[in-house]
Amino acid sequence: MVVTLLLRLTICRSSLHTTLRSYRRYSKVQVSPVLSERLRAFESLKEKQGDGKRAAATERPLRIQLADGRTVEGRAGVTTPLLVAQSARVKGALVSKVNGELWELVRPLEADCELQLLGFDTVEGKQAAWRTGACVLGGVLEGVFGAELCREGVSESGLYCDHLLEKGDLSLSDVEESCKETAALKLPISRLELDTDGIRELFQNSKLRLQLVEEQMNGPTVTVYRCGDSVGVCSGPLLPHTGLLKVFKMLQVSPVTLAGRPEASGVARLLGVAFPGERDREQWQREQEEARKRDHRRIGKDQELFFFNDVSPGSCFFLPKGAHIYNTLTDFIKSEYQRRGFNEVVTPTLYSTALWERSGHWEHYSENMFTVTSEGTQTYALKPMNCPAHCLMFEQRVRSWRELPLRWADFGALHRNELSGALGGLTRVRRFCQDDAHIFCTPEQLEQEIVACLDFVRSVYRVFGFSFHCLLSTRPTPCLGEPELWDTAEQQLERSLQQFGERWELNPGDGAFYGPKIDILIKDAIGRQHQCATIQLDFQLPIRFDLQYVGPDGQAHRPVMVHRAVLGSLERMIGILAENFGGKWPLWLSPAQVMVVPVGGDSEPYAQQMVQQLRDAGFMADLNEDQGATLNKKIRSAQLAQYNYIFVVGEKECVSGTVSVRTRAGKQLGRRSTEEVLTSLTQLRDTRSNREEF
Repeated sequence: MVVTLLLRLTICRSSLHTTLRSYRRYSKVQVSPVLSERLRAFESLKEKQGDGKRAAATERPLRIQLADGRTVEGRAGVTTPLLVAQSARVKGALVSKVNGELWELVRPLEADCELQLLGFDTVEGKQAAWRTGACVLGGVLEGVFGAELCREGVSESGLYCDHLLEKGDLSLSDVEESCKETAALKLPISRLELDTDGIRELFQNSKLRLQLVEEQMNGPTVTVYRCGDSVGVCSGPLLPHTGLLKVFKMLQVSPVTLAGRPEASGVARLLGVAFPGERDREQWQREQEEARKRDHRRIGKDQELFFFNDVSPGSCFFLPKGAHIYNTLTDFIKSEYQRRGFNEVVTPTLYSTALWERSGHWEHYSENMFTVTSEGTQTYALKPMNCPAHCLMFEQRVRSWRELPLRWADFGALHRNELSGALGGLTRVRRFCQDDAHIFCTPEQLEQEIVACLDFVRSVYRVFGFSFHCLLSTRPTPCLGEPELWDTAEQQLERSLQQFGERWELNPGDGAFYGPKIDILIKDAIGRQHQCATIQLDFQLPIRFDLQYVGPDGQAHRPVMVHRAVLGSLERMIGILAENFGGKWPLWLSPAQVMVVPVGGDSEPYAQQMVQQLRDAGFMADLNEDQGATLNKKIRSAQLAQYNYIFVVGEKECVSGTVSVRTRAGKQLGRRSTEEVLTSLTQLRDTRSNREEF
């Protein structure tokens, strides 16, 4: 079906007049001299950029392919995704993707493209809504409550604004009401891409904010927006106007520590969420309640898996049951390594800064490292990653093409100096281990190695029951390396993904500065997405370390280096799995596999014998020796402790050499011989099955 869009420039002029009227409506409150000067600077910079953009518009015809198969006609430089959504009667769109790239609804299309219109039920739509909510909140804090805004942004769980407030405390309900009133004005949002000079002109009267923005810049430019009488920085697409947000909820205010600044700087973070409608808020509340029930920190405490202590902030203490899960996951990956031709290596934890200077990490990452000084002058750093050490190992002797690919795995402890305010359970820690590995191969071997890495990921995630999809993250700005090298590498990754056969999307401009990458997003049992596995190409480390191998022609050649992880951080994966399973661990991973419950004093020796048999077979088995509890209470206690199976043994079981089996869900599997249950449990464990019945 072809939908023809009749677009006229009068629409654009009408939108401009609406924009100006909206700004005037918003300016009922007296704007401070600082904000007034910032608005003047923004409009001046916008006018300069606008002249170039108007000259660049071509208005040539273009064709737009929608996700449902329909084709829409439009004009380059005029047609926007918002006009397409209105013409095609697509409701609820908040942001779009153009050929896989995130695209604001009011940004004109430039060429023939594939267009996806995304609503609040997508991660991208939710993030765009929350980024816009942060813009509204920032304006309210500055204009209504007189706060000095430091920065605004979004996380996986909502929006935030860091601010300084000289007098009084914020009432969350008052902030919510002010945000709702401001959003209802349907304030349009305009944006600019500014370089360092533009940023300094814009924030010249706010030293702290300027400093934070400059620290945030990871390229030659940064995106700034104007929302009403507020100007700030954003990290992605925004909504066309604030009126698309109907509901605001502020969650909490807490002190925040800024990098390189004293803890008591007075900066506070206001956290909140925003929604297009009441139904979206209700759905979010249901999801939050389910997430609270599954919180890995609560599960860790209830099941005595792990804890944290201020004597080592951000470092987890794994108790015996938690260590069982940790070691089982490690053994799982090691068994896959054996099958897939990986060799495990062991490397030091502490290195001289000379290594980090050689690798380039000291220049770009030193503030995230823990350092120690030895013998007065020599500085060492705890390793935050394994790759430089693996490069050292590669260069220890001359390598031949016959040795490649080399696949080296390392479970060494890593340390990263995360800010204390960013720490949270197992999901953000300072000390952790990864199922980290690096592959050194020839350019001709790269494609097949990437496919093998992807197959590794799929086989592991299937065991956990995760669905997943891949993102191909391409060349960012700035990046290191020749454009031709990037083009070739991205094409190789794309061919590998096509050969792999699973769903994947393009993620333009989000690659690492040293090479393109494939990120794998998993979806857990309650629909949340997590990025754990990654496969990254690295052009720079082989150059920095001058790594070479002798090819079939007898000449020296540069190897290709691949960074890859499947679980990622073991600590974080345990947290994700705890919440995914809701603490109901599958048998093969469970730290509480079988509880044996004797009925009557005469059956206790038999119950002890059964426990010993299970332990000898490698199972985590315990005996309920509470003689004062009833049978029902013992069974209920074992179920609440999330034992996979409860074996009840009484006089009949003692005589027949059997056990009466119940699952933690309460299903009775009947009386089984000890030989049968051991065989069945062993099969469930060794096949890493998630089934409960046998």
